[in-house]
Amino acid sequence: MRATLDELKRELSELRSFVASITQISDALANNTDPKARQFTSLRRRFDNAAFFVALYAIFESYVEALAAAFASLEARRLPYTELPEKLAAKHLKHSADLLARGRLGEGRHAGLTVGSVVENLYNCLSGVTPYALNEAAVVWHDSNLRARDIDDIFVPLGLEGMCSQVRRGDALIRWHMTVQGLEVTPPDGLPHTVIEERLNDLVERRNQVAHRGGKPANLLGVDGMNETINFIEALSTDLFAMVVGRYLDSRHMVTSAATKLEQVEGDGPFKNGTIIVVLPPEFDLAVGQPIFVAKPSGAARWGRIQSLQLNGAEQETIAVGTPAPDGIGIGLDFACPKIANPFVLLAEDDLVWAPR
Repeated sequence: MRATLDELKRELSELRSFVASITQISDALANNTDPKARQFTSLRRRFDNAAFFVALYAIFESYVEALAAAFASLEARRLPYTELPEKLAAKHLKHSADLLARGRLGEGRHAGLTVGSVVENLYNCLSGVTPYALNEAAVVWHDSNLRARDIDDIFVPLGLEGMCSQVRRGDALIRWHMTVQGLEVTPPDGLPHTVIEERLNDLVERRNQVAHRGGKPANLLGVDGMNETINFIEALSTDLFAMVVGRYLDSRHMVTSAATKLEQVEGDGPFKNGTIIVVLPPEFDLAVGQPIFVAKPSGAARWGRIQSLQLNGAEQETIAVGTPAPDGIGIGLDFACPKIANPFVLLAEDDLVWAPR
């Protein structure tokens, strides 16, 4: 699952490099004495805009589909088919049939699918065969470009309601919004939902203009605007991922013995904007580098690794269970943990969310 976000960031980094080259090439053409240079500059502006919006939309759409498919696959590993969320099973059945009825498997976006594989997967699901595999194309099926409501529709069958309403309180989107608006105080209710709607509408409309009008967009976006749009998509994608991770951690770890809750000491901290907390001695060992996470009220998660441990004023690499800690144990984090929250520590690695050390 983590690989989906890693791939998105890699592709956005490449797109930023492309955007950076636009100014360099324009400057080079501006200094060219060839009479055709001005014409080349105008042509490049048009086609650079076209390429930018087609690429950015494709990157984002592929990411949303891959993220939803990855989470659905994890749920399929965890639950028998008959215990999947009703909406997910219904969507999978309906659109598996649609895939077969349309008769275009092996082409376009379904180039990797065959009739045999779709039928086999569906048969195994309905027959109770274990393990089974979902038809991912059916799970992420959508008939329109990804506006806010369409993103919501993709994730609802997975048990994630109102994704675009929830992510407006996401850490990455709030940081992006504060930067763009020049805000010094964090908005208590997050950014307005209309901001997400309007930004996604603008991306879709610009992409559609290219599709319908070729290299003649109605209005051109400058380099600064392109970078701001990339930053928005990256922030939105990061917070969508945090919502899915929150749901994953809740179903995989918070209800099992794989994670154990820490209890913060009353009246203490958190310090350094919540990145240092003080907890009561737990009934398990602690170690620097151990995976740790906290759930937000929105359902999103913040996660990372224990950066430092302090006991009786001294730094420690490990703290064994039963070690006396009359003043509590200090834990340094690489994310902010609210005072009212109870973080969870994993007792084993989870490379689906955490990058290897």
